[in-house]
This record gives sequence, C-alpha cells and structure tokens, in this order.
Amino acid sequence: MKEVIFDIKKYSYIKDEEADVSFIPMMIRRKLDKFGRVALYTLYKVYESADSDLVFASEYGDVERVVKLINQRNEEGEVSPAGFSSSVHNASIGLFSMLEKNTKGYNAISAGKKTIAAGFLESVLSNNAVFCYAESLDGIKSISVSVIQNDDGRYILSENRENGPSCDTYENLIEFLDGKRDLFISDSYKIQRIAK
Repeated sequence: MKEVIFDIKKYSYIKDEEADVSFIPMMIRRKLDKFGRVALYTLYKVYESADSDLVFASEYGDVERVVKLINQRNEEGEVSPAGFSSSVHNASIGLFSMLEKNTKGYNAISAGKKTIAAGFLESVLSNNAVFCYAESLDGIKSISVSVIQNDDGRYILSENRENGPSCDTYENLIEFLDGKRDLFISDSYKIQRIAK
C-alpha cells in the first residue's frame, strides 16, 4: 500500500442522543427513525459539495426496523413495502443523496467488525469523500468525516507493517479525531498525524 497524505476537513458524531433534523422536509423526516436521523444529522454537519464521493458503512444497519419487519411478516404474512425500502442497508445514504440531488453515486460497506475501518479507508482512498458510519446495535450512533487527499495534509495513511494491535472501533476513531489518540490502526493500515 502506498502512503497517502490527506486532510480531515470536518467531522461530526453523535451517540445515544436525539438528533435534530428539523432542517429536513417534514414528509421525509416523518419516515426517519433514530438510525436514519443520526446518519443524516452527522452527514449534514460535514457535507459541503456534490463533488465529494459518498461512503456509507454499517455493520448491522437499522436493526430495530428489520426486527419490526420480521415480526410483521410473522404476524401478517407480508411486509410493508415502505417499511422494507427504509430497512435496506443503504437507505440512509440513498435518501441523503436524493435530498442533495447528488447523482455521483455512493459506496455502501458492511465488513463485520472491520466495517468502520473499511469505510474510513475507502473514503481516504477516494481522494475527496464524505464518510458516514451509522450503527443501531448496542445503541444508536453515527460519525461522519469529510476527507480530501492533499500534499499539505495533516494525516498520513500507511501500511501497518509492524502488525500493531488494532484500535479501529467507533470510539477509537472519535478519540483519534479529537486528538486523544495518536494512531487509528486497523489490521492492514494505520493513520497518524504528521508533525508540522
């Protein structure tokens, strides 16, 4: 893996809080549950332009909505088409891209326990991207990060040659972005600040 120098323009995160999405039109807002609200909340905090690639990651997606659909199927023999369309893995980022009329497309990633690390890596390698991770299992949470490759950047992505222990959870990424941790390390890569 070649080294990549990049900058983090903005980031936003939320965990186990009500997300104020009053800026979203009411007809669309009514369809959102907590999972969709936190994802859109953090996305709108960092999104600047349709030039950015969009990368969405979630290990389990909207578990609460999926459980409702399973129960509905068991009790009624069918599921609501509207409920189903909102339950798919990429529903939040799809809705966001429609609201923003972003026709560029997006990547939706689910990589088990390495989901946040895989999504963040994809966004760094995309040159100019907005990354959103949202999860609903063990509490509702989301983080969005706007990144851009830049030779004068303050961060460097490189291979994890030392095979250092992974520190690539939601909490680890927040600590790294907040300056409380020097490295964000996954199995195959590490990201660190560049001393300026």
